[in-house]
Amino acid sequence: MSGFGIRSALDIGRKTLRAQLAGLNVTANNIANVNTPSYSRQEVSIVSDIPITTSEGIFGTGVKIDGVRRIRDNLVDRQLRNEMHSKGRNDILERIYNQLETTINEPSDTGLRSLMSRFFDNFHNLANDPENATTRFNLRESGNLLSEAFHRLDKQLRVLSDDIDFELRRGVENLNRLSGQVAKLNSQIVSLEGTAKGTANDLRDERDRALDDLSELLDIFALEKRNGIVDVAASEQTLVSSNFPLELEVQVRNDKGNLKSDIIVKNNRKKFTVKNGKLAGMLEARNVIIPHFRDLFDSLAKNIIDRVNNVHRAGVGLQGNSSEIPKDNDFFEGDSSSNINISFAIKADVANIAAASRIDILQENGEVKTTGSPGDNNIAIQIADLKQALILAKGTKSLLDSFNEIVSEIGIEAKKAHDNVTNEDLLIQQFKNFRDSVSGVSLDEEFINLIKFQRGFQAGAKIITTVDQMFETLINM
Repeated sequence: MSGFGIRSALDIGRKTLRAQLAGLNVTANNIANVNTPSYSRQEVSIVSDIPITTSEGIFGTGVKIDGVRRIRDNLVDRQLRNEMHSKGRNDILERIYNQLETTINEPSDTGLRSLMSRFFDNFHNLANDPENATTRFNLRESGNLLSEAFHRLDKQLRVLSDDIDFELRRGVENLNRLSGQVAKLNSQIVSLEGTAKGTANDLRDERDRALDDLSELLDIFALEKRNGIVDVAASEQTLVSSNFPLELEVQVRNDKGNLKSDIIVKNNRKKFTVKNGKLAGMLEARNVIIPHFRDLFDSLAKNIIDRVNNVHRAGVGLQGNSSEIPKDNDFFEGDSSSNINISFAIKADVANIAAASRIDILQENGEVKTTGSPGDNNIAIQIADLKQALILAKGTKSLLDSFNEIVSEIGIEAKKAHDNVTNEDLLIQQFKNFRDSVSGVSLDEEFINLIKFQRGFQAGAKIITTVDQMFETLINM
């Protein structure tokens, strides 16, 4: 443009219409996406065009569109994702501990604690009437119920572990999908921004949403390069590099009878470390928490087996002084919660339940004859006393105390996870509110913008009609 005049004034009017129409389009797009998840508010950047210099002075040439930018605070995104890591892990832990509480079912009349008490109480009843057959049947039945309770508990823990493994596999599949989505969007963003002016705002929103979803699964760190590509790392391991995602899978291993899971890289079989997020919570539940409580219940079952059998072996049943009294008259067999059972001898005959003390007498022919008074209740009393006897942890706790500690530990950890989730929910909501205040669409503001661009468009049109009238005046002169 060589100077100012009717033509330059007409051009300013044209630029005005174009700029206001661009603003109107961006505003309309914001309103259309008011309920679109992860959508970032956009605004058109309108700046003064390059002025011209004439002999009469420097004159402006109107406006130009400098692009459309999305309103986003990357610092808030990082803070929000950091909290989402922790919340994802604690969500899983809270759910697992709640399921453990449901599995143990305490306090309850049918829970393990009640069945343990009933079992030892029945030995007390036997001590009151050692020869009563009904009392012996009740005792055997209480032993069976106690064994079945341990079996049921062990099975439920194994099922819970398998469920977590299944959920872990679905989580890793989702992780692979999201990583692939970020890599694909990286390629699309670079391609689009390389051939067009401005930024691919909608694609960047979609990528940020994928990164938000990833941050719930594991502890990620996203770094954007100058060319618009985002590389994603997790625990100092590359997850997405440019448009190349890392593909992961789950591998199961057997660790001393407990099935445990690891996340590994598919192409080189190396272990992939996850320190936070839902996947970390699942790995912790599968590999640490459930094996820990299985070991505790196995230890409790073994202590019951060993302590009861040690006393029971020193006693005799209703066989009296029969030479056929078994030398190793165990009440239980097995060594864990999965295989604790009533011994074959007691399953076969309740008369084999020992209530009296065993006396071995060496006869003249060298044979040992086992005797005992069927009315004696010494062994039954000793076993009944195991209920409250401080026989574990160097004489500081009883069998019931040991079980109570397990229940208490689960309750404390469940409360801790719940408190963590509650606190993180508040923090996440604060960050989301702040992000929405920056990036979210406010209809009130957009309606104001509509009016502003409408008035601007009308003013631009007025410029053109005025210039047109001036041009007609020139022609008619």
